[in-house]
Amino acid sequence: MEQKNSVMTEAAALNELMHNFLQERLDKKLDELKKEENKQKRDNTLEVAFGQLKDENEEKKQSLIESYNIEAWLDNKSQRVKELTLVSHAVKYQNPDARGSSLYAANEENCESFWVSTACLKHPANDVVGNAAALDIYKFLQLSLSVHVETILSRMLRNDDALRAALPVSEEKKDRWFQEFSAIKNPKIPPTSNTLAKQLYFPTGDGKYHLLAPLFPTALVHEVFLKVQIRFDDVTKEARKAKRERKYYPHGYRDYPNLAVQNFGGTKPQNISQLNSERRGQAFLLPSLPPSWNPAAVRTPLGVESVFPKIFASRVKPLTHELKNFLVKVQDRESNDEMRQTRSELVEKIIDELLQYSSEIQGLPPGWSTKPECFLNQAQVFWLDPERPDDEWQAQRNSANWEERISHEFANWLNAILQTDHLRFGDAERLEWKKLLQKELAWLTPEIAL
Repeated sequence: MEQKNSVMTEAAALNELMHNFLQERLDKKLDELKKEENKQKRDNTLEVAFGQLKDENEEKKQSLIESYNIEAWLDNKSQRVKELTLVSHAVKYQNPDARGSSLYAANEENCESFWVSTACLKHPANDVVGNAAALDIYKFLQLSLSVHVETILSRMLRNDDALRAALPVSEEKKDRWFQEFSAIKNPKIPPTSNTLAKQLYFPTGDGKYHLLAPLFPTALVHEVFLKVQIRFDDVTKEARKAKRERKYYPHGYRDYPNLAVQNFGGTKPQNISQLNSERRGQAFLLPSLPPSWNPAAVRTPLGVESVFPKIFASRVKPLTHELKNFLVKVQDRESNDEMRQTRSELVEKIIDELLQYSSEIQGLPPGWSTKPECFLNQAQVFWLDPERPDDEWQAQRNSANWEERISHEFANWLNAILQTDHLRFGDAERLEWKKLLQKELAWLTPEIAL
């Protein structure tokens, strides 16, 4: 009994949903008829002629009301639904005049985690192609009581009891409607390509090939379109405004830089497909190219005796500030593995920046250290200008223990920059910083020598 009541409640909601859909379209038609009647009234001064036109309009009005009765409307549309085909991949995106077959293929079981495809969509937005004048049929079939709840079409496909109860007609007519509307999923022609469609010759070996006919993934493109369009909703606008004004907002937002827009269908996007019409003919193209690297101009370290106090210190100021704050925070606590791990990770980040900086300087034209403005000590010259074209100098470099000297200077600099009135560092920390950098330089030195 409880299940029956649930079905009847759902049936009443579906009946109201379908009635509102048809009433909305009827009201639009009646408004158009009323405007036409007012225009005729202005254009006709003879009362007799206007009276005749009024009678004709009344007949049109009555005819419209009858045609938008749910039984009459579904009777008519069940015959016209054969003009539409449900698809996930459409051929007309390649050329509006292409007459090849489209494809419905949205099987979630085929989804592999490393492929992005239509099959991965949890709730794909099905598309339809065919006679644009019949697209209102599909809009009706897509009605649902709420988002991601069964549509009328999906209910028809499984012969839903609630939908059957919502339709005020005989059981025989319901059977016929369900069968005819469900046929929208069936292809109208056998798999066929077209001279206006794209075709790819894919080699398979031995001089043979597969002839591939790629189709536009309209369902997947629509999902991307909806995701990107979120950037224009009110919540995203508020989040973006909060960022500009440097105010707190409970969540972030996404941006999609370097988007391109591809248009389909010109002034008649509905001639391509229903979803193309909903997108107003637009599809977004995400940039699928490697990031462009625009490094800042590398400044030659001239006029300084060491790169550590000013040049490198300014480069890693946020990192050294973070490390100092952490050490101040934990100075009165008993040391543990987690604290030591955090400290090592922060120091390693600083060392990574040092290695990146040295790599940039080493990429300068060899011999820059011979300029009279170069005041760097010998160890730093050996380190930062390794390809200097001077055989005698290269021999000195190869025999010198410059890595040890650089590591020592780095450790002294880091100790000095981290110290405060209440936070002091000695030989133990200096030795730790020194060993960390020496380890990295030992790995890199053979590569530099090559």
